[in-house]
Amino acid sequence: MRILILTEAGDGSAYAVATALQLKGAEVILWHTSDFPVHSTETALFENGVLSIHRGGPEETLALTNFDVVWRRRPSANLDMSKLHPADRKFAEAECQVFRRSLFSILCRQAFWVNQPEAAISAGSKLVQHQAALDVGLLVPDTLYTNDPLEIRQFIRRNGGTIIYKTFRPTSWQDEETSWAPYTSSLREDQLVDDEILIRTPGIYQALINKAYELRVTVMGYRALAAKIHSQDTTSGRLDWRKSYAELRMEPYQRPTHIIEQCSSLLEKLGLVFGCFDFVVTPSGDYVFLEVNEMGQFLFVEDYTGMPLLDAFTEFLLQGKDFVWDERKASIHHSDLRKVVEEMTLRACQAHPPLPEHTIWEGRTKRTKSDPGKAKRA
Repeated sequence: MRILILTEAGDGSAYAVATALQLKGAEVILWHTSDFPVHSTETALFENGVLSIHRGGPEETLALTNFDVVWRRRPSANLDMSKLHPADRKFAEAECQVFRRSLFSILCRQAFWVNQPEAAISAGSKLVQHQAALDVGLLVPDTLYTNDPLEIRQFIRRNGGTIIYKTFRPTSWQDEETSWAPYTSSLREDQLVDDEILIRTPGIYQALINKAYELRVTVMGYRALAAKIHSQDTTSGRLDWRKSYAELRMEPYQRPTHIIEQCSSLLEKLGLVFGCFDFVVTPSGDYVFLEVNEMGQFLFVEDYTGMPLLDAFTEFLLQGKDFVWDERKASIHHSDLRKVVEEMTLRACQAHPPLPEHTIWEGRTKRTKSDPGKAKRA
């Protein structure tokens, strides 16, 4: 079986999965998509009624056809803006994004994709997820998506004076002295210092939900593995457990059947076959859906809990959505591959250029020089 992994330099998750797949006898090709466009070329040629796609660059020239499986792990592109006239930068960026999106949409059309590009881009929208979650019967927090200062203030008042704020996508930015990487934050009305900034930066404003604990549910096809996250036992991760990795505790969680069924229904509605779900479990026992990440991390869950997610994921890629797998017979564990993955990461970072400040992910751009304002640094 031939498996193609779309990734970027230094992606340890991709290297761990590639190594595990090779140990199970698969042929795996890592495509470091972050080399494009400056350090690699990509070509789609229609000639004599036949399509050929190939890549050239730091790695060997590769014909991008005849793969059985494609894992759309972390497709990205890097545009060196310093080589372009300022007037040309938006044009070049737009051309890169359109070309890449089009290329992936015709790449290996007969392969099993995790996940299909168009569905994955659409599913990345928090608004799309929210509506789809309601459609399948999941409980979701009251949420306001807006740039209207009056709506924000009224929403805060209706929710007891304190809500939480989220960005639409993971991002970061910096000035000459400071860097910011916003997490989920609490927000009060007296922190909204400038309506002009609020108008220019739409945000996600959500009711604050009381938590007993949280869940991370990794769904692969028709199978789910859940972990209980003791976020409320931490000092820094009660609002956002990602801020508390050093003190975080997780444990395997017995998956409630109705929630797993709804997760599967949501993936199907979004056109996905894989996703990492985040839930809040309230003191009264309600399961409140927060989001699903179609490119979500899952190996750290194995590190915390011992659940063999790496072995499960490789079988998912090898067998498809309805893969047969026995957790008790898992043969490959993430902890056994650490040294190999570290060596692969080192070699990749030496062979491929580092990611610059301006990084284009498929369908979205990470900028590090913009600032949505002090009101949103809470």
